[in-house]
Amino acid sequence: PKALANGVELRTHCVVQQVVIEAGHARGIRYRDASGHDVFQPARIVVVAGNGIGTPRLLLASGVESPALGKNLMFHGAAYARGLFAEELDGPVGPVGCAIYSHEFYETDERRGFKRGVHLQVARENALLLQATRLDIPWGGPAQQWLREEFRHSVAVLVCNEDLPEAHNRVTLADHVEADGLPGVKLEYRISEHTRRSLEFGLDRAEEMLRAAGAHRTVRIPLAPLTGWHLLGTARMGDDPRTSVADGSGRVHAVADLIVADGSLFPTVGAVNPGSTIGAVALKIADDLARCLA
Repeated sequence: PKALANGVELRTHCVVQQVVIEAGHARGIRYRDASGHDVFQPARIVVVAGNGIGTPRLLLASGVESPALGKNLMFHGAAYARGLFAEELDGPVGPVGCAIYSHEFYETDERRGFKRGVHLQVARENALLLQATRLDIPWGGPAQQWLREEFRHSVAVLVCNEDLPEAHNRVTLADHVEADGLPGVKLEYRISEHTRRSLEFGLDRAEEMLRAAGAHRTVRIPLAPLTGWHLLGTARMGDDPRTSVADGSGRVHAVADLIVADGSLFPTVGAVNPGSTIGAVALKIADDLARCLA
């Protein structure tokens, strides 16, 4: 509301198809509006915020040339352990974001056999429907026993690791065109030995924690498919145009007046949720823009 009150025009149900680049400068964008018409919008500066997949997709489709563009795709590997307790715990009750973090094992310890560390998080347990889709829950009569013994009797400890930047993990354009008029994307990503080792280490610590709290049984979910796995790193910032796409202010090395302002800028990702850092980067870029346009 404040942005709209200060003159921002919000155009919804539109798809940006190209950053228009002339003589090394971004001149505006071409987009398809809600009625299906193609529109050119001139601009002094173009800011892209499509995150780890959308940003490289648009920049590659616009002809931005950078040897680092699309490479170093990073996720946050996620796994979790569940502890089952005799007493009823009301684990699924409360807001999802209500969590307790531990960074006891966050920094590098060479004795572990991998770089960096892991983030442990005790959060609200999943609601019944989510547990049913993530766990091997029986049908029929055994399901009632499961409900009595496990539902509302569990605590989950999430393990998040620091994915490392590797150039072979990348986003490229596919040969086909999607319904939005842009080329499709192809993701090339392999879960590294580093990620497997660090998540395994974190699961060991999570199970130790749960048993110390009194769990009579623990269950490991070594790769949690519906949590973590943030999309980061494919338009990384840095000083060298050979190894980075943008500078520390998000300005693309290869194209003047083109700025990236999202998680694709991250050269590394840590082992924590990226939202606050993305917000901080966006505020810094906004301050730089305000000074530039003043």
